Amino acid sequence: MIERIDKFQVEKEARHILDKFAKALEKVESGHDLNFYVERSIFERIEGEGEKSDEEFKQRILENAPNKDENFIIAEKGGWKQS
Repeated sequence: MIERIDKFQVEKEARHILDKFAKALEKVESGHDLNFYVERSIFERIEGEGEKSDEEFKQRILENAPNKDENFIIAEKGGWKQS
């Protein structure tokens, strides 16, 4: 005997599971204190060469960034989006 699957019920249960998971993630401490960087032996840009960057532009960008640390913008690789 083939059992019919109620699409509405499956979507409701899936949303409940995702909401529960999202709430659990909110309790997890963010990784802002972690340092991730790449050390390279060859750089594409040589410090001191080229034109001086616009300091006002840099300050406007940093002021607008929600998460920042001195001279750097702290960004997430991906985030939860609600539709």
